[in-house]
Amino acid sequence: MPSVVIICTGNSSRSILAEALWREETDGRWRCASAGTQPAGSPHPAALAVLEEEGIAVDSLRSQSIEDLAGEKFDLAVTVCDEAHQQCPVFPGASRTVHWPFPDPVKHFDSVKHLDGLEVDQQQCDVFRVARDSIRKRIQHHIRSLDLLERMELIIEQLPGDVPQQRCVAYLEMARRAATALDEGTHWDLTPNIIAEVMEPFGWDWNGFYLLRGQIPRRRLELASAAGPPVCTPIEEQAHGRSGLCFDAVQQGSILVAADVKNWPGYVSCDGESGLSTVAGMARPIMDATGEVVAVWDLDSSQQICAVDALVMDALIEGLSSAGSPGRYR
Repeated sequence: MPSVVIICTGNSSRSILAEALWREETDGRWRCASAGTQPAGSPHPAALAVLEEEGIAVDSLRSQSIEDLAGEKFDLAVTVCDEAHQQCPVFPGASRTVHWPFPDPVKHFDSVKHLDGLEVDQQQCDVFRVARDSIRKRIQHHIRSLDLLERMELIIEQLPGDVPQQRCVAYLEMARRAATALDEGTHWDLTPNIIAEVMEPFGWDWNGFYLLRGQIPRRRLELASAAGPPVCTPIEEQAHGRSGLCFDAVQQGSILVAADVKNWPGYVSCDGESGLSTVAGMARPIMDATGEVVAVWDLDSSQQICAVDALVMDALIEGLSSAGSPGRYR
């Protein structure tokens, strides 16, 4: 069972929320604890109230000192306030310590009485709900990133055929760095650069995300983030005839590979303007939560694309989409 300890100063609000939410988000598959560098002695009543309204059990939550956890081992330690991070930059019993700073909800009130049994007013609950939801979202990003990396490692380990070791190592590096970007919520902006840096030895000279705009039959693809020289944008959908690899992927709703772009009907080439020498291409549509295509990942390669490249990229883009489509951030 993986384990996490969340650390703040008083262990009454942010770390209490994070402990309960982490346990809830992982359905009890993690061992979760929290502690404070200067524990307040009891959880804040508003923290307990906003957890209970979500149906989350609070009976086991306690405000304790990091000294109470001396000798215990954890896979991960998370500091959630700057003061605790300064006092405990590395938790001795954790394999890894990270810092996720959150504003202290208690500081929104002029006078804070911290006693068990206090009646919690609506203003306090509103502020603590904001803190709860922000912490939940950050935990979800982290869990998704771990799930993505686990799936990618399994897929890469079991790729069919005789895949060169160099390519498998590159796949793993790409997956690890993309999972880190997903954890930090910067995946749609950073992934093209990650792909370009890792896959450059294999001729992956340009890749990027296009956002789908407009209405059928005159839609367009607008470039959002990319790595490589400037390329064609926007790409217009043709009312009659083929509109190229990216729009074919949009219309079919599945990943497509062009082994020879010169023979792909209606292929939109940007080589003349960009200086690329594209031999092969790949396009993968990205769907939102309703299953509607909202974006496309596109690749221009000066070398042949392997069949397993499509398997890896299909799984990677699907995993990145678990946190929402690119269009949500534009």
